Amino acid sequence: MIALLLFLAVEAHPVPDAGTGADADMPEPDPDAAALGDAGPVPPDGGVRDTLPMGTLRGRVLAKGTRTPVFAAAITVDQNPAGESDVDGKFETTAACGLRRIAIQAPAFETAEVAHDACADPAPLIVRLAPLENAPVYETVVTAQPPQPALTIVGQELTKTPGSLGDPFRTIESLPGVATVAWPLPIYAIRGANPGNTGFVLDDLRVPALFHLALGPSVIHPYFFDELSFYPGGYPARYGRYVAGLVSAQTRQPGSDMVHASVDVRLYDTGGLVSVPLPGGNGAVVAAARYSFTGPLISMVSPGFSLSYWDYQIRADRNLGRLHLTLLALGSEDALTYTGGTAPYGVLMRFHRVSLRAHIPVGNGQVIAQLAAGYDHSKAPIVNLNQLSMAAQAYSVMPRLAYRRPTKWVDWEAGFDGELQWLAPISSVEQVGDSDLGRKRTARLFAGYASATIRAGSRLLLTPEVRVDSYAISGVERADVGPRLGVRVLLEPMTWIEVRGGRFSQPPSLTLQIPGAENFGLALYGLQTSWQASLGAGTKRLRGVEIELTGYVQRYLLTDLRDPTVSWPDPLASDFLVRRDARSYGAELLIRRPASERLHGWLAYTISQNQRALGGGVIGPSDWDQRHILNLVLGYRLGRNTFGGRAHLNTGRPVLIQGSDAENFVRLPTYYQIDLRAERRFLFDRFALDVYLEMVNCTFSRQIFDLGQNTSGQIVEDSHRIVLPSLGVHGEF
Repeated sequence: MIALLLFLAVEAHPVPDAGTGADADMPEPDPDAAALGDAGPVPPDGGVRDTLPMGTLRGRVLAKGTRTPVFAAAITVDQNPAGESDVDGKFETTAACGLRRIAIQAPAFETAEVAHDACADPAPLIVRLAPLENAPVYETVVTAQPPQPALTIVGQELTKTPGSLGDPFRTIESLPGVATVAWPLPIYAIRGANPGNTGFVLDDLRVPALFHLALGPSVIHPYFFDELSFYPGGYPARYGRYVAGLVSAQTRQPGSDMVHASVDVRLYDTGGLVSVPLPGGNGAVVAAARYSFTGPLISMVSPGFSLSYWDYQIRADRNLGRLHLTLLALGSEDALTYTGGTAPYGVLMRFHRVSLRAHIPVGNGQVIAQLAAGYDHSKAPIVNLNQLSMAAQAYSVMPRLAYRRPTKWVDWEAGFDGELQWLAPISSVEQVGDSDLGRKRTARLFAGYASATIRAGSRLLLTPEVRVDSYAISGVERADVGPRLGVRVLLEPMTWIEVRGGRFSQPPSLTLQIPGAENFGLALYGLQTSWQASLGAGTKRLRGVEIELTGYVQRYLLTDLRDPTVSWPDPLASDFLVRRDARSYGAELLIRRPASERLHGWLAYTISQNQRALGGGVIGPSDWDQRHILNLVLGYRLGRNTFGGRAHLNTGRPVLIQGSDAENFVRLPTYYQIDLRAERRFLFDRFALDVYLEMVNCTFSRQIFDLGQNTSGQIVEDSHRIVLPSLGVHGEF
């Protein structure tokens, strides 16, 4: 709170007003406007213009329903060009006195015409342009772009992909290389690694927990995002400490022109977002929050259980001359309790993050400095539900400094990032053994990196990178050097091939990420590492279609559960985890039709094999080994109505069954589901409403998530059938 007050107290530098004055309602178009006015049309140069009295015509062009300024809208007065709107949608020109026909036209919008006399009514015009019926209202970019092969999602489709329940992070379920461990839980295994080996960062700030418990959404408000980039492998050197993929999200810079707000009401929760400009127009503050209704709903379905969650996000931007400051604060809490048994138990996950980032031009480049602090707290049962639980908390400080400079042939970046963490488990359990997961400990993680994007001619792009990581946990130190290289060759302007490779490292980790339960076991397990390589080819030669095929191979050293068949293992035991060699290889196909088309979407298919060295020369499949994964996402735009659907299919992952005679792997059955979504947008002058209905798993498919064996040797299935309807309203102004 002190940081926020100091941030807002900085003296602002006023920005000159564009001179539009107070808002005025748009006059109704007059069908007889062409016949009005004594002088008739005004010639563009000379003539009558020199003898008639003139007035000043001011106005502003906004997108109807959103109050978003329309840039470069063409203004004509009596069919004569009179200029364009600026980046704020404002325009100013002269017009002869008398009622004139003013026409405003912009790409992707309907033309608006009004009749106005600038001399009789000097008040500024406010003109709202309605989007064309068949113009795209959002856009998705799902394409590999240098310097790293990211799949990037932008625009409103962050919240409108069928099957995602309006959640941007859930969209990655439909992308290549992603295996969903047990739908609908948002637990993802990327290219055969454990879910805990994939990182999630927001504005270069690590997020310790991505989703709320059970069926909850992500811990970030969906309209707080600006874009999301997914790296299934080979992420940039400015990120580190994960051996698999990485998801990088950027928050939306708040508008400094006026107050903006949105409200969301769904069956599961309600939330809102408000953006307010700072005095002087040199910045703005945006705040978002959400609260769930899932507690009463779950209590109705499962008596004895109670679940609640909340989250918040705040971003403030301020310009101080050439210096741009960004303050970001976010937090989340989940509480799951069970009181139906003889001994109640609960799960609690809570975290807070705050960061201050500065951008300032230096020379021909830019310096980016960031300082962040965090607090994590988690509580969960161990050994079994009715006896023991463990709580842990952690405090952290995370500095980051980088310098970026583009040149004619080379764009380069160099910097460092670090994390100081103090972990203090709170437990009545006296730990024995060599594991330090349940002990107080300190972690110091630092790294330096350098990367360059070299344009070697018009058809060759090279991206050499190196990252040097230093780890110190509980007094044990390790270091790792991670070289990385990318090569992109254009065979012709619309066709390319791409080669990527590199080394990555990470401290020991649990299978799933838990706030406060991290950075442990360096002496016992050593570093997790991976070597990754990929070869891809793509083309845009087919009209309206982009195709890309990527083959990859990855070698890992991972910390795995020693015995995945134990129902409630003790995470404090020294043999809870084991160090294993692993490998993963496969191919990913992406066929995409851009969102600018009325029929748009993509098809993503992954075929892979993921293996673990189980000891004694035995090689078995990974717990997350789904050989075939297919996702077909389609949307069809009809005016202001959008209809979409997703078809998903995956073959079953292996389950280790302990029988009376031996252990053996048995694969779960193939699972499929179809999700449907329909939406209607209603536009008003000053606000817009989106009403949508989504049905996830409308095929009522039953998913088998585990197998066991009874005393008679018969296979017993654990399964569920979950159908998630979502009816909601999103309003924004």
